[in-house]
Order: sequence, then structure tokens, then C-alpha cells
Amino acid sequence: MLDALPYDILSLVTEFLPLYEVRKLAAVNRRLRHAVGLDAKFREIRLDRHDSRMKGICEMLSRRDVANHVRRLTMQPWLVRPGTKTHASRSENIWNHVNTFFNPHYMEQQADRRIRKRVRKDIARVTDAIRRLRYVEEYCIIYDEESRYHREFFNKLLSPTLETFAPTLYKLTIKVPFELLPHLSYVRLPELHELDICMCTGEAFMDQIKYALDGFFVFLHNITTLQHLGISVTSFSRRLDISHFSQRWGKFPDLKSLSLCIPFNGAALSSPESFYEHVVKPHASTLEKLRLSTTRASVPLGPVPRHCQNWIQRIIKSSFDTPFPRLREVELALRPLRANLDDLKTFLENRAPTLEKLTLTDRALQVHELRDLFESLCLSRVFPSGRNDTLESLKMKVDVLSPTLLVLAAECFPELKSLNLTFADVWSASPDLRGRTQQNLYVAFVRFLLPYKSTLFANWRLRNLALDEGPTKFPWFRNLERVCIDCFSSPIPVGELSYLAI
Repeated sequence: MLDALPYDILSLVTEFLPLYEVRKLAAVNRRLRHAVGLDAKFREIRLDRHDSRMKGICEMLSRRDVANHVRRLTMQPWLVRPGTKTHASRSENIWNHVNTFFNPHYMEQQADRRIRKRVRKDIARVTDAIRRLRYVEEYCIIYDEESRYHREFFNKLLSPTLETFAPTLYKLTIKVPFELLPHLSYVRLPELHELDICMCTGEAFMDQIKYALDGFFVFLHNITTLQHLGISVTSFSRRLDISHFSQRWGKFPDLKSLSLCIPFNGAALSSPESFYEHVVKPHASTLEKLRLSTTRASVPLGPVPRHCQNWIQRIIKSSFDTPFPRLREVELALRPLRANLDDLKTFLENRAPTLEKLTLTDRALQVHELRDLFESLCLSRVFPSGRNDTLESLKMKVDVLSPTLLVLAAECFPELKSLNLTFADVWSASPDLRGRTQQNLYVAFVRFLLPYKSTLFANWRLRNLALDEGPTKFPWFRNLERVCIDCFSSPIPVGELSYLAI
């Protein structure tokens, strides 16, 4: 059937398919490989080093039929290093020795000249290829904070490139040296819907940061179509405090998704309440997704107040009296690891009526903590039956995987379609089996689940069960997939059990 479709139709169809599906189609037969192969190979490209692959891609992009397939471009400007220079003749060696005698830095200057020449060639090659891209929808430009960089490389790949992509650019991810952000002030992106900005300020002082971010905020306020805003701070930004800019982010009438990721110690956000008041609260009526996550923290320059570590709790506590009528998806990092969960319970009680997807990261929850959180999501004043029929996806980290947990999830969330559990250990429901053989644990696990097959599990809507990251090897664990498929009478197999590090 696919063989009978004209090439033009196949090419159009692939534009609406995920990339992994396109690659499957390209592997079916020779004709399909020719028809959709270019889309499979060039829909997403990444240029991050000087090598033959980079040169080959840039050369291929000179063809219009290839360039028109590119939808996502990731650029990580590389550091050009001097190649090994072998002198062509004895006279050249003598010439170098003579020049070194009069100028001790002659060889270093020659190496630096060769580097600049290679940088200019790489910039010319890449920018020439980029100018041919007419349908780029996603652009990502990033750099490695732990490495030096060529400023002229970023200058060419930031504002000039964005202006090239402006008519079609839908999503933009920026992670560049902060001193380059003022160059964005004159860029206009009329079709931009998603923006992720990563603050990389290193050892810079706040006065320098404030000056550099002026241009960025001009750029941001000129975006009228924004639906997602992601803000992140790297652990190397040791003096940055984004609370100073809380009032400058502005308001976007169509914003549906907001994300904040900072080092877990909270040093980059001295006033979470101010951030909530000026960034989160103005968008409460339109927000559908809220994500508060953490990254590792570097050694602080000075003492960090203990209350800064509770920045996530302080933000969600500030939201107790604010309605979020459209909030359907929440991701929260449970930091500090031993923090009290009362604020989280209250937050979940308030958001349970609309919440469809919940992700809790960083902290491994114990069974009694899970029970309390599940009760918060199933309050009788919201759900008279005591069962939450709104939540469809749940992802969290637990200290022990037990059949009791699966039963509890089925009892509380009958409409749950996806359950993702990251666990550290597997335990039986029977305390007397502790310390016994692995086979006994497996038998206990199975025996506990089977009685629920025709009762509780029969009406459970679960379609996907993912179990990840068990540090200990359980020889019987692979058999659990068969047990789950037998117990959960879903028309679509539960499947997709991952055995990462098991």
C-alpha cells in the first residue's frame, strides 16, 4: 500500500510523524528509504565539533531538497584548537628560528593566527549552511561553561541566526555566556511560542549581570505569542540572584507552561515569595503546567540562610489562596530531602480537581508518606467516592517497591493510565519473609497481586507501568512483567517495564 503512494504525498505525511516512526519507515524498503530517508536523517541535526561529519552535513545542506527537511537545529559552538604544524622545508625551520630569536612569542602568535583562520573558516561554513534553512521550528544554542569559547562564533550564531529563522521559529533554547544576551535586544520572533533561557553568569557580580540582562528583557517583552517560559540557573552562577529581576519578566496573556530550575540550596532565589507574586501569580488563570525542579549546587561564596533551601515549599505555600483553574500538570522536586510534607499535601488538596499529571522527584518516599499524599489527592469534599478519577499519570520515587503500593495506587486512582516508579529496593508484603531467598520474595509478590486480578485490577485503566533504577539485582524481576500483564486486565498490554541498572 505504501509503495503505491506518490513520493510527494509520502514526504508530506512524514512531516506529521514522530522522528522515530519516520526512521522505521525508512528501513522498510528501498523505495521508502528514498522517499522518507532525507526526513529521517535531516529533520534534527546537531553541530558541536570540528570534524568530517560537520563538514559533510554543511555540504549536504547546500542542497535545497536537504535543507528543506531540517526542523530542529542544535548548535554547540566548539573550541578550535591548533593543529600539529609540520614544517614543509628546512628553510622554513630556519625562518622560524630566526623570528623566534627576535620575537620570543613568534610561535605562539603563529599558532594563534592559525586558530583564528580556522575559526573564520568554520564560521563561514556553518553560517553559509544556516542561511539555506528556511523551515527551522526549533533552535537550541548552548555552550559548555567549563570550557573556553570563541566569542565571534556565538556572535554569528545568536542574533543573526535568529533573524534568519524568525518567520518559522516556534521554540528557542538559549544557554550562552551572559555578556552576549544584550545582542538579543533588536531581535523579533513573531512566531515564538516556547522559550527556555539558562542563566550562566559564572563569577560575575550582580551589577554586571543586571546590565547584561537589560537587553534580554527587551527581547522577552517583544514576544507576544509566548506559551511556555522555562527559566534555569546553572550551579556555576555563584552570585546570581534572580529575585532581583522578579518584576521584569512581564506578563504573557497566553502563557500555559512555566518552569523554574535552580540549584537545590536556593541561593539563586533569595525571595521565592516575590518570584511567585510577580511571575507565577499573574499567569494563574492560564497556566496548565508548572514545574519547579533543582540542579546540583556549587560551593557558595558565603553562608546560605537555611530558609533558602525551602524555596519550593515557599512558592507553593504562597499559592494556597490563588485559584489555578486550568492547572493540569505539576512537577515538583521534594527538597530538602527531609523536609516536612504538610505544605505539599495542602497544595495537592487544592489542585486535585484539575490535576491530570503529577511528578515528584529527588526524594524517595516511604509507604506512610505515600498514603498521606494519596489521601490529599482523594479528599471526599472533592471526590465523594474517595477515589480520584481525574489523575491519569503519576511519576515518583519510592524507597521500596511493594505489591501494597500497586494496590494502593489502583484503589486511589482508578483512571490512572501511566504509573512510573523509581525505587531503591524491593520488599515483600509479608514481614516474616525478610532475609529469606529471592524466590520467596517473588512468590510473595505474585500471591499478593493475584487475588486482585478479578476485582480491583479488572477495572483499572492502567496502560503503562514503568519500573526503573533498582540498584540491586533481582533475578526474578523480569518475570514481574508477565505477572503484571496477567493481573492488569487492560486491553493494551501494560508492558514497557524498564530494567535500567537492574
